[in-house]
Amino acid sequence: MPAMNRNEIHIDRVTRIIHMGLLIFGVLAWLTGDWAEDFEKGGHLGFTIHSWLGIGLSVSVLLRIIYGIVGPANVRFSKWVPFNRERLVAVREDIIGLLHFRLPDRPTHAGLSGLVQSFGLLLFSWMAATGSAMFFLIEPGTKTGGLVEVLKEVHEVGDVLIPVYLTLHVGAVVLHSLAGDAIWRRMFSGKP
Repeated sequence: MPAMNRNEIHIDRVTRIIHMGLLIFGVLAWLTGDWAEDFEKGGHLGFTIHSWLGIGLSVSVLLRIIYGIVGPANVRFSKWVPFNRERLVAVREDIIGLLHFRLPDRPTHAGLSGLVQSFGLLLFSWMAATGSAMFFLIEPGTKTGGLVEVLKEVHEVGDVLIPVYLTLHVGAVVLHSLAGDAIWRRMFSGKP
């Protein structure tokens, strides 16, 4: 990957809006997950709230996938998803650097950053797909079984994996900020 300073990259408005949608809907849907257990009851406000937050997440994920295919070069998956030898070597170098207390200094979404972002997008895509399927298959006020029960169980994998992703992502942002590179500001301002 050609060398470029991540501080020189402009984050466009669409990317920032999609990121905020993923952040807001994803975290709120995760936090309200336990509320959804009331779907078998006549009054199912928790299920309704969680479901609509999940649909908001699904829309955000779909927009991110579309934008990752047709958006600007710095947000396209073809530029950062670490599924080739060169990009995986960069991930390895970044991990070794962290073990030596050196933060990775790569362009946005390169190396370990690309791996973490890929994990997050796959995770939230999984949650959006399984949650959307349940949204359309569950009839509130009735018991579930069969396919819906399987979907419910695999959807709950997110209860464990979402905190892992958030720890990695937010932890990296905090470490970079403590090291003097407040990369989070660009996500809110868009300015390099």
